[in-house]
Amino acid sequence: MSKKPEVIVAGGGSSGLQVAAYLAKAGVDVLVLEGREFCGGGVVTREVTAPGFKTDIASTCHVFIQPNPLIKDDELQLQSKYGLEYIKPDNILSVVYPDDRALTFYKDLDKTCESIAQFSKKDAVAYRKFYEWGCQQFGMLTAGMYAPAPPFGTLVSLLETGVEGRELLRCMYVSAHDLVLEWFESPQLINSLDRWASENMADPRVDGSGINLLLMIPVLHMYGIAIPKGGSGALTDSLIRSIEDRGGEVRVNSKVKKFKVSGGKCTGVILESGEEILASKAVVTNFNIRQLTEDMLGTSMPDEYNHNLKVIRKQQFMSFHQNYALDEVPQYNAGSIVDDSCMVEFCPDTLEGMQQLWVTFAYGNLNYETPISLSYAKYDPTRAPAGKSTLYLYQYAPYYLKGGPQRWDEIKEDTANKVFEQWCSRTKNMNSSKVLGRWVHSPLDFERNFPAYMEGQINHLGSQISHNFGNRPFPAMSGYRLMGIESLYLCGPSTPPGPGVLGGGRAAVQPVMADLGIDFEDVISK
Repeated sequence: MSKKPEVIVAGGGSSGLQVAAYLAKAGVDVLVLEGREFCGGGVVTREVTAPGFKTDIASTCHVFIQPNPLIKDDELQLQSKYGLEYIKPDNILSVVYPDDRALTFYKDLDKTCESIAQFSKKDAVAYRKFYEWGCQQFGMLTAGMYAPAPPFGTLVSLLETGVEGRELLRCMYVSAHDLVLEWFESPQLINSLDRWASENMADPRVDGSGINLLLMIPVLHMYGIAIPKGGSGALTDSLIRSIEDRGGEVRVNSKVKKFKVSGGKCTGVILESGEEILASKAVVTNFNIRQLTEDMLGTSMPDEYNHNLKVIRKQQFMSFHQNYALDEVPQYNAGSIVDDSCMVEFCPDTLEGMQQLWVTFAYGNLNYETPISLSYAKYDPTRAPAGKSTLYLYQYAPYYLKGGPQRWDEIKEDTANKVFEQWCSRTKNMNSSKVLGRWVHSPLDFERNFPAYMEGQINHLGSQISHNFGNRPFPAMSGYRLMGIESLYLCGPSTPPGPGVLGGGRAAVQPVMADLGIDFEDVISK
């Protein structure tokens, strides 16, 4: 790039690319700088198991981005012009219990309630009521996900004005487990919903996790889940095409070492190579907030900022992730309905068994028996050669093992073997002879290979109420403008709406555009 860009986006993660794509659509001269050899952060697909097998490295199905106008209204033309295509199966998830009975969740609400009724007819009725209640609140709950989240105090004040709002406020403070116990009786459904609520890597018994269920159950049946054709990285690829087609530039192997701050204003970045690149208007970064220390920023920061960096709460467990290239499609002991499920999850059938999981991880121990598995090749033939299959297999695990995180290098392969063997025991046709290739990623590997995933935290930081909604990344810095520095903006999992493939860049770009004098509504109307 021969001239100074107007805006630099430091870090080519998914949210950073979304910010850049909206800015490019607005006619802003934008430059994305990514330190790795590929963009997307955790939204990437690679051939790491065997040639011809497309593997999602971290994120896989795209759920909460579906209601986002980014996708719902195709605001960036990612689907109509830039090649993004979603596959939406009706048979979403089967939760399989130790006796091989399964509870299957469909996009179709009636079929889901029929499956629940095999365990409890009362729960089938209650589930429908919970869904209907959640649908009534869905617009209010998502208002701060796809647009800038209001300050937390403002949100509380708004909710306190009515009975429904006050009940939502209560759900924001109770745990998911407590909320589930209020509504349901069968341990199978209770455990399944607890497991759902834990998907943001938070113990469902922790206060503040209850609101997750009010989001997850409605979105499941209103929008289903979406599998990106060709892999999760198809979203990343479409964003890059959008940026470049509109005049922006995306550079890989360009790691940002420091930000240039002078007179309280960010003016550019310094790359690890020593190259300095200036921006004429603004810099946006999707770095982990904990990476943005005084050393990286090159300036002193307010005491409250430094204090909050030190006391940020963390995820309560991480991801132990493996991918396989398989010689054939898995068939489960639980039967053909489970074979057809997009996701298959293994779960205890007693409340005690489920509660022990969270204690296990909290004390640095491992569990091998509750992985979730996804074999997308049956829905998307681009993922694997004909007749073959991919397997996405992941299990919760602690970063801080007993003996320290470095132990992961010693036990990674053995842990992978035990999880895989346990999974094989729940199938009719799987064993090590069906494996054509394998890729294993421990929580320590995530930290090494993704600089923003400090301590293996794919969410950057915890999702407790003190770090959620307008409190993210922390109450003293609500929003996207970095405290104390002009023209430096934050996006990504460290900001609202938080972690996951949510399309959070749509919210983050709006204050940037406002400060640049750009009408966001005018941009998306084009």
